[in-house]
Amino acid sequence: MKNRLVICFFQLMTLSAVSASTIDSLMIEYDQSLLHAQEYCQQREARIDSLKALPTSASNMFAIGTEYTPYQCDSALRYFSMASELAEEPISTLSKLKLIYLLASIGYYSEGFEEKQSLHRDTIEKYQLLNDYYNTIDHLYGEAAVYSKLNRHQQYYFHLSALHRDSLFFQMSMQTPTADYYKMLLIKARNEKRYDQALLYSDSTLMLTDQNSRSFAIMAYERAIIYRDMGDNRAFEEWLIRSAITDVRSGITDNGSSWMLAEMMYHNGDLERAHHYIEYSLANAGFFNARLRYMQINPLGNLINTTYQHQQSVLSRRLSIALLSIVALLICLLLILLYTIRQYKHLHSLNKHLHSLNKQLAEMNQQLTALNASLEESNIVKEQYICRYLEVYRDYISRITKLARKAGEKDPDAIMKREMAEFYRQFDHTFLSLYRNFVTDFNALLIPEERIYPKAGEGLTTELRIFALIRLGITSSTKIAELLCYSPNTIYNYRAKVKNASLGDRDSFELRVAKL
Repeated sequence: MKNRLVICFFQLMTLSAVSASTIDSLMIEYDQSLLHAQEYCQQREARIDSLKALPTSASNMFAIGTEYTPYQCDSALRYFSMASELAEEPISTLSKLKLIYLLASIGYYSEGFEEKQSLHRDTIEKYQLLNDYYNTIDHLYGEAAVYSKLNRHQQYYFHLSALHRDSLFFQMSMQTPTADYYKMLLIKARNEKRYDQALLYSDSTLMLTDQNSRSFAIMAYERAIIYRDMGDNRAFEEWLIRSAITDVRSGITDNGSSWMLAEMMYHNGDLERAHHYIEYSLANAGFFNARLRYMQINPLGNLINTTYQHQQSVLSRRLSIALLSIVALLICLLLILLYTIRQYKHLHSLNKHLHSLNKQLAEMNQQLTALNASLEESNIVKEQYICRYLEVYRDYISRITKLARKAGEKDPDAIMKREMAEFYRQFDHTFLSLYRNFVTDFNALLIPEERIYPKAGEGLTTELRIFALIRLGITSSTKIAELLCYSPNTIYNYRAKVKNASLGDRDSFELRVAKL
């Protein structure tokens, strides 16, 4: 145990060395966590579902309520209420204390006071629940005081809160120190502006807290508030981000760190992140379904969204100016293009070679025409002819490109792209003329949301073109890549993507395509 405490102490000392790169890394980590926020929430729901599958009991209802507490307040209230109504002590009383604590947290103070009246002191003392009782009532009066509109009520509630907090201090001081005890000492020292002492209590609390738990998120938040009150903004940012990261990864929707982080990004001038974070916080508040959270977040959300919309308007105006500049630049480029037309005289020698190749192509076309006439009645021979035609046409394009390079053409790749576009067009036209129902039949093999249709007035898409070649009997990714001027790896990825969207067995998908 001693070695573990030493290791944790050095870890905390390392974390205290805050730099700009540390904060940047944490921000990236937080952004990445937000991308998977739904997955973390699903993990919590899976735990809840597993508890719901167990037989009904007060302890099980209490466990479900505990899981729901930072996630969805309505459900947490319902399950704590159910657990409190079952005659299973001490779980029933503990559930009622949790119910009161949660009611106070979300602003339902009158309901909290009403539930308080039903507590039995003898039951609390019998089952040693005094710590939970004092902590709950301290929280109830403290929250009621903060949001009370009348000064005399505030003073009265603060007084009662302090009395129960003192009782809790006294009770816990006679017990083995826990993370909750150090947390109370931390808050007391922070309120009294004894920040160095508060940080020491924070160290003690964090050493007793699992870094992947909600408790760590709360204590990281408390440590951030200490640094904020000390004026150490960089350390404040670091621990606030750590708290927010843990909130997300714990599947917590009642997370104050996220909207405080949005406010921090707003003041730092990072409106993109501020807008993203406040939208996440508002969505969580809606899901958590506590009126008080809306009251806390809405003013900041309105401020950030208004500023963000203004920034987007400014960016839109700048974009318009940029587009006008681009148009002017295009006009200049057009003038340059007119000048470069003179350079086409250098292509005279290339045209001779192209003329020779065109003659060869005409001869090949005659051969292919003769071959087509002899194979008209055979589908197998017809497909072989098409494949041969594709290979010849592709070879022709490659030879043109090579001759262009040898002739010193400045942009032989443009010739290659132009010829390949014509190649695709000819292939699509030829294939669809022979297989008029291919697109419809092919899509019938795919799940509805992944079906592929060419745009109006256009030929086949790349995916359809690949599987058209497979229909013709060309199954090698290397061969398809050569014909379509792609890398074999790209062809493989396209094939794998489409097969993953197939109806039925993916391994037999290409065989079914070949039989269309």
